[in-house]
Amino acid sequence: MSEKPLVSFAASPTGPQCPFGNVLVEFQVVPGGCVWLQGNSGRGKTTLAMYLCNLLPQRTLQKLQIAVDCQWDPSLKLSERCGVLFQQTTLLDELTVAGNLAAALDAVGYPAEDRELRVKQLLDLVGLEFHRDAGKRPTELSGGMGRRASLALQLAQKKHVIFLDEPFAGLDYEVAVSIAKELVHLRKTQGTAFVLISHEYDLAKQVLHKDCPGNVIVKLEEPVSSSSQLEHHQHWKSNLYFGTHFINRFWEKLLDYFFWSLPLILLAFAACGLAISMLTCDTLQRIDVVEPVLKIVDKEIRPMIKLLTGEEATSFHLLGVKMKVSSMLRRTIPPAKATLYAMGLAKLFVLEIGPLLTALLLCGRIGGSYAGKVATMQATSQNKLLLTLGISPVAWSLYPAACAGVLAGPLLTAMGTLLALYAASRVGPLYGIGTTADYWKQARSTIFPELRLRGLMEDEAAISDYFQTTFSDSYYDTLIEFVTYPPIYHVVKAVSFMVIILGVAEVCARSRSNVTPRGVPSVITQAVVTSGLLVILADWGFSQLWLKRY
Repeated sequence: MSEKPLVSFAASPTGPQCPFGNVLVEFQVVPGGCVWLQGNSGRGKTTLAMYLCNLLPQRTLQKLQIAVDCQWDPSLKLSERCGVLFQQTTLLDELTVAGNLAAALDAVGYPAEDRELRVKQLLDLVGLEFHRDAGKRPTELSGGMGRRASLALQLAQKKHVIFLDEPFAGLDYEVAVSIAKELVHLRKTQGTAFVLISHEYDLAKQVLHKDCPGNVIVKLEEPVSSSSQLEHHQHWKSNLYFGTHFINRFWEKLLDYFFWSLPLILLAFAACGLAISMLTCDTLQRIDVVEPVLKIVDKEIRPMIKLLTGEEATSFHLLGVKMKVSSMLRRTIPPAKATLYAMGLAKLFVLEIGPLLTALLLCGRIGGSYAGKVATMQATSQNKLLLTLGISPVAWSLYPAACAGVLAGPLLTAMGTLLALYAASRVGPLYGIGTTADYWKQARSTIFPELRLRGLMEDEAAISDYFQTTFSDSYYDTLIEFVTYPPIYHVVKAVSFMVIILGVAEVCARSRSNVTPRGVPSVITQAVVTSGLLVILADWGFSQLWLKRY
């Protein structure tokens, strides 16, 4: 067996934040060798190993004040250098065990006609049976079987070095011993090298079998405390309990829902406002009522003049009347178009498009996010953990999200609507339809009309004993008029839509108690589509409420 190193690795601290102190960490990995990284939790073992596997960005090392020099044998293909056997079973949920291995083989160009034979060989290498285990899904595997299948996945691509991250954690002792024996077998027969992190010392020593050359133990020690580390510790301690209180989760959700949604909402409303205002202006420009009115005048004025004067209308009479009518129309039509433009867009965005467009965008942004979070908590038994702690999962997740949502929804709707109306105020004058000042004057009067509360005013007797009488038709009319007052109607729709979005997401995610990680995307899809349909239906209901006002 060649002793030429597969990789030479060296890491040194560049500052006091380095987790393993002011020492140089270096080792070489040879074919069939095993490097055992030892040290307490938090000493940087996993960080160094993940960088070796090219799974950790350089900026993370810079943040931890670590400088690394990693030199691989240049004859090794990048795809064959290093794999990872994670602590948990890490396989693609949507594929069977055989499907996972086939995907790994396809990725390295393995011949399709030889694939099944190679899958059988790989399963046999790690102690699994093709006919019994190949067709199982990852969720159907026990801990030991899942760990073996994950190891076979790395061997499928001829990985020369495999990082073993606590390979025995959560396994029965007999199963863990069998895994250790398989690792020794792979070292001897395949020349596979390992970088091992394990706190199971007896089992780890079995992997470092005395008959296998290239055994190396690297110890990472705890750094000596310094003033800068103490300051870092105090900063870390200040955030130690964040999220345990309702107010923490509320602010976290509010920042997430509002600030991450704001660019999406503003861009959508800007595009929508420009498109609708330009189409409206173009349509209004094409509307010419002067010629049709003059034709009607020419047709109707002749008999009227004859009826009044007893004489036939002359061309001079008709010309004078047409000039007068044309002058009147050209003075009144442009302001009428400007008024119609401002009123129409103000009502369109405040009463209809604003809340609906925001809600449909937030079905995915907020509804999908919340459904995914709750479904993930279901799949990872976090909700069961909350129940065992005496904490309501609904109170933990839904209440802060709902409070943040009903606050963020109206704010985003109002900001998007204002931007769309601003875009319309700039487009109109470009098409010669009114001025910006006249536009905003008419838009304000449309958005904030006089609130009469007709139901109460029409029933003066009800005003005096408002709190003593039963709910009558006058109060119903008053309520309808109050709710349909444009600013209030705008907010009520936005809040109602957010309640629908989060309510649907909660039901879709919480109703599937046996959901697996594989099923989380389907929960998100179900929540987004269902909430979108219900929002559209609710918007129709609000339209009927608005019509009820009249």
